[in-house]
Amino acid sequence: MRYLSYWLLAISLLLAMPTEAAKRKVHTIGDSTMSEYKPAATPKRGWGMYLQAFFNADSVEVNNRGKSGASTRTFYETENLWPSVKQQMKAGDYLIIQFAHNDEKCKGEDVYVENAKLRALGQDTITDMRGTDPNTTYKEYLRKYVNEAREMGVTPVLMSPICRAYFKDGKINDEGRHVLAEDKNYVRSMREVAEEMGVPFLDMTTASCALYETRGKEFCMAHYFNCGDKTHTSAQGGMAISTLAYTLILEARDTDLRLWTDLPSEEEVEAYAQAIEESGKKAAFEAKGTPFTLEIGDWKLENLEKEKGGFVPVGGLWPAGEIDEVANRYIEYTITAEKKKGLVIETITVPVRGKGGDGMNIHINYGFGEMFRDVTTIYENTALPKNKWLTVTLDQPILVPAGETLHIRILPWYDSNGKPQGKKVLEIGEMKVTGKKLK
Repeated sequence: MRYLSYWLLAISLLLAMPTEAAKRKVHTIGDSTMSEYKPAATPKRGWGMYLQAFFNADSVEVNNRGKSGASTRTFYETENLWPSVKQQMKAGDYLIIQFAHNDEKCKGEDVYVENAKLRALGQDTITDMRGTDPNTTYKEYLRKYVNEAREMGVTPVLMSPICRAYFKDGKINDEGRHVLAEDKNYVRSMREVAEEMGVPFLDMTTASCALYETRGKEFCMAHYFNCGDKTHTSAQGGMAISTLAYTLILEARDTDLRLWTDLPSEEEVEAYAQAIEESGKKAAFEAKGTPFTLEIGDWKLENLEKEKGGFVPVGGLWPAGEIDEVANRYIEYTITAEKKKGLVIETITVPVRGKGGDGMNIHINYGFGEMFRDVTTIYENTALPKNKWLTVTLDQPILVPAGETLHIRILPWYDSNGKPQGKKVLEIGEMKVTGKKLK
């Protein structure tokens, strides 16, 4: 321990501290519009990153577990998501539930039902398994979260999804408000589940729609959505949505959650947001130990297959309408520390190339153990250059405790312009990792 830097020592002591049993928790589950982002990796910020600013940190902890690419189905069925959140919940906590963006991936139909129809016709099936029908499976999964939270003594709260910045004549259009057709309305379906089950319902869709329309398209795209798309917010946009969440909680008369809030001053909010940006910068420390260099050639595939020297989704087609990672489609590399010696990963270098088109996008995430805990996005590129190798070099230090396994995943998706794409391949060169084995 004496050889570690102050930074590593501080982290180790923090992890060793006993849990504060009296501290109450607000758990948030949802998709990329809520989730955590590393400022060094991307300009995107989920609104859940800022919610803690509106609670007294001495007595209330916000456990933001929003996940990029998640739908009600995939969040529930993925081992390191809903099952791991349940392990962190206890009686007396609150659970805020917000999904829909990725449930819409099958245009308001359930992907399992659609695939059954395609198989009957002898046609290729859809590989993106996130889509749910707002009138059936979407409601079913919302009920699962509500029932299982209540069984644990946790109070569930349903919050409708934030709008997409889909402006038409100064107004957010139906699709932007998650209405895909008259009978395919995700917000209405969530409200119906809330009424049916007696769950508090916070209408973030209407609130965010009003905010965007008041600010106007030009302002929103320059300040709230300057991340390259019309779905993911920037730091300013994320904080604005978090402020709306606080307002909705205060206005909700059917929940005691409002009593947990603590209105910060404008200066305190700005300081909290700045702290997030500062904490996301490269950690400056020097770990003493034995230097090493690894060239990692072995990898594991999940819902990808080899084609023409690279990788494509199973079946060969990139699904239409993807704007974010798919959590269960990736190339994975692993590094395991010795039983008695931890590691510090100092750099990760890997060549990548999008072959056949310029719509290839990737995230590079890392997590720990078989359940892929503590997931962190350390790299994002939303437009790999066509047919040109790009060497990705990451120098954000990662501590791998003794006996722990680090999993590094490259998650690709393709901007398909509204239709499935074939003959588009992600090529990856050999990954090189440098660091030190701690003494």
